[in-house]
Amino acid sequence: MTTTSHHIVRVVRPKRDYAAICNQYASDVVSGHIVACVYVVQACKRHLFDLSVQTDLSGWRFNPELVARACNFIELLPHTQGKWAQAREKVTLEPWQIFIVANLFGWVDQSGLRRYRYAYIEVPRKNGKSTLLAGIGLYAAFAEGEQGAQVYSAATTRDQARIVWEESQRMVNRLPRMQAALGVKAGQGAISCERSASTYKPLSRDQGGNQDGLNVHVALVDELHAHKSSEMLDVLSSATGAREQPLVIMISTAGFDLHGVCYTQRQTVLDILSGKVAHDRMFGIVYTIDEKDDFFDPKSWQKANPNYGVSVSTEMLQTEAEKAKIQPNSLTNFLTKHLDVWVNAQSAWLNMSEWEKCGDKTLKPDQFTSDPLFLGLDLASKSDLAGKIRVFCREIDGETHYFVFSNQYINEFTAQLPDNKQYLAWAREGWLTLTVGNVTDFGQIEDDIRDDDANFDLREVGFDPWNAAYVAQRLQSHGVECVEVPQRVQFLSESMKWIQEVLIPTRRIHHCGDPVLSWALSNVEIKVDNNGNIFPRKSDDHKKIDPAVALIIAMARAIHFEQVGDLATQSSADFDEYIQNFVSVRR
Repeated sequence: MTTTSHHIVRVVRPKRDYAAICNQYASDVVSGHIVACVYVVQACKRHLFDLSVQTDLSGWRFNPELVARACNFIELLPHTQGKWAQAREKVTLEPWQIFIVANLFGWVDQSGLRRYRYAYIEVPRKNGKSTLLAGIGLYAAFAEGEQGAQVYSAATTRDQARIVWEESQRMVNRLPRMQAALGVKAGQGAISCERSASTYKPLSRDQGGNQDGLNVHVALVDELHAHKSSEMLDVLSSATGAREQPLVIMISTAGFDLHGVCYTQRQTVLDILSGKVAHDRMFGIVYTIDEKDDFFDPKSWQKANPNYGVSVSTEMLQTEAEKAKIQPNSLTNFLTKHLDVWVNAQSAWLNMSEWEKCGDKTLKPDQFTSDPLFLGLDLASKSDLAGKIRVFCREIDGETHYFVFSNQYINEFTAQLPDNKQYLAWAREGWLTLTVGNVTDFGQIEDDIRDDDANFDLREVGFDPWNAAYVAQRLQSHGVECVEVPQRVQFLSESMKWIQEVLIPTRRIHHCGDPVLSWALSNVEIKVDNNGNIFPRKSDDHKKIDPAVALIIAMARAIHFEQVGDLATQSSADFDEYIQNFVSVRR
């Protein structure tokens, strides 16, 4: 068993009382002496509460000696870049960094083994996260006392994985005394210690090779927001089973994928911090601004950047803020990278927080059996989702409201690919239908539409002719009205603008919170033509938009119905004139 008495580095009295600094930081945040966002306040309250109840019965205790051991080691390491490296200065941990290190290494169980097995840390750029992680990696590999430790700096690409690892490598190369004392050697692909048989390596998904033989003591997962799937995180987590006190540290800035692995981990941490769920084995802290904060107020910048005034300068943020005010793309970068605010796409179609406000989980299709129904189809047979969207129209207080229900399909083979693990989760929850084989079964979709026709007031099925033409022909043979909606700007722009500019702001569109549809909508970026018309597109193949396109198609037909249907009491001549104008606008 690994206990505190087995550590290989002799304890020296630290120059600072790190545990006291940690606790004072938490108190200053909670009291408001240090300005911080609600999530940092919650993380500090969690630590202080745990301190107040730590007993033999609580299961956890806070060990100041272990805090001092870890922090003191990191502060023996040198800076390797920038002005501090030129001055040959050693690392000085700021109070917020001591708070993180103290939580990760100071909280233990009654046998002295580490409490936290997972950590999620979100902090904007330029706040010294690479230096902090590099120090943690070296400590975990060579100074914590773990025999045969395997520590990894992990990322999606080789270059990203080596950023933290190479910082550690440079630190080791500048400390010949540490190399001699610990028996550590820094090679081109690994830092190693023969005495303890420990290694510290970079690890990336794109480097190839079998990663199933890992035996992870500590993993440093950098820029989690860039991970397309949970594959790397799953591999690392499953590789910790043979260790007594493993730790997977996830660190990231904000990103764009609101349904990806990073945002999922973030939401889990926020639920823990708010008390919605309990998870004694996961540490989390998120440095960002609060919901109603002004993006361009320096007080907001200080909330998001804990190293404000140290490695993050007011002048730098002021420069970026001025650029963000006049360049939309720069605003996105400023929000995500400097204020740690998540946005749904770099040139997003919808504001997803506003879309979420239109959700109502109590909505069920059988509440609309007598209301006009319009379907939108965007079908794919293999790698993409096959989308079917139902839109019911109901008049409320003299205005038409639209109620959206999503039915999505994918074949089992595609759903089981490593990049698509979220599909299996959605299928288990009933949000996604899996069809047998490696090709999506259009026959099942056709049967479901015929059921819709039998059970609801189905008026029209709008379809993208690319893959749905045959299905549409079969449906028409059974008396279902089908209308082709070509995937061109003149057929989609009006529907997209109507959803974006009219229905969402006025809360006249309603949905049941389907995560598959929300994910697809968050992936939609827009292309604008010279006439101001917009067209949906996706940034890469991993970000599917098929359900969103099906919604756009269904809404195109529902809006057409509303505009034309309102003329039922007008004269035939007036109706003909309206139709001519309606058609000319769409040309």
